[in-house]
Amino acid sequence: MKKHSIISMILLMLVAALQITSCTDTETADPETDAREKFLGTWTVDESCVRLNYEVDITADDDSDTKVWLDNFAFTGPGYPPAYGFVYGNQVDLPEQTIGDDWTINGIGTIQATGKIMWEYYIEIGANGSNCEAEYDK
Repeated sequence: MKKHSIISMILLMLVAALQITSCTDTETADPETDAREKFLGTWTVDESCVRLNYEVDITADDDSDTKVWLDNFAFTGPGYPPAYGFVYGNQVDLPEQTIGDDWTINGIGTIQATGKIMWEYYIEIGANGSNCEAEYDK
């Protein structure tokens, strides 16, 4: 009888120990928070290739949880469809696409602790390609 009590006690302690160590942090991101939020708005751009200051408006695509639209990216000017990108954490990925007057672009924008977005992207206009950097500030 004493042997059963000891074995039962050991099993009970083992189960309790496993319960305690199997606890995990189940905290997840707030499902109400849109990861794109920090990128949205009108940004003033300082760019290495165009060497002009201009504005880009970033808006969320209503049909996607990650897609954003970048109106006037690379200073395409009015009347052109916007570029698009996908937000993953603190980055916007611009897949290769055609914007403006048949310009090919692709690149990455990373939001900084300061709230600015630092962009590194490639743009090809006609036969001329350039690696560009841009800083977006609100």
